[in-house]
Amino acid sequence: MPSLDTKQVILAGFVLVAVVLGVYFWPRSAPPEVVPDFAAYTPVEAKKQAFFDFVRPSLQIENSLILAEREVLLGIKASAALEVAYAEAEIQQIRQLAEKYRVPDRDTLAIDAVVNDLLSRVDVVPESLALAQAANESAWGTSRFARDHRNFFGLWCFTKGCGVKPRQASAESTHQVAAFETVRAGVAYYLLTLNSHPAYALLRARRQALRVAGQAVTGDAMAEGLLRYSERGQDYVDEIRQMIRSNGLESRVE
Repeated sequence: MPSLDTKQVILAGFVLVAVVLGVYFWPRSAPPEVVPDFAAYTPVEAKKQAFFDFVRPSLQIENSLILAEREVLLGIKASAALEVAYAEAEIQQIRQLAEKYRVPDRDTLAIDAVVNDLLSRVDVVPESLALAQAANESAWGTSRFARDHRNFFGLWCFTKGCGVKPRQASAESTHQVAAFETVRAGVAYYLLTLNSHPAYALLRARRQALRVAGQAVTGDAMAEGLLRYSERGQDYVDEIRQMIRSNGLESRVE
């Protein structure tokens, strides 16, 4: 059984990985990022490739950071299986992640239960799914909200000043389309939304079931959890799946 000192060293190592990943890559906050004029690309395949090449790096960075968080949790869970008491630093980290990922009843649940819930949330989103949604929601990067506000995922926000009001919105409406300084910030918000919002519990359950079964976590499989992402429901899910398949995204990025 490892000593507490050894355990703290292991935990510190995981935290260091997360810090290095965050520092090594460019920050989420930066001067407003310029989005390429994807409408100028011809032929269509060139536009699609340019779009994927532009969005993919942000997805890879943010998924790497999520994976680092997941490795910390798995390390904590492994230590708990050896009947080693949780270190105070571990409990604090679990509580912080539970708040970030909106774990229900996090203040009253046992730590073991919080960790198990977190492991269903703190996990990567397949690039194929994210790229297909980005292309769909932003009209391949040509929508006003993608060009001017780095919002490639049709994300909404509900706090005054958090974004921009759609032109067709009524004067009484309070929702806005979220605005970001960088594409990466928008990607981070999108991933956190899928990993924390109650509307996507089915998506997370599907991913967890695939993990338990030892099967590949693919965008096609997880798309069924997007029924509430759009008012179009199943038609939207079917369209995302079709975009994944027709653009060869599983084989291109998985």
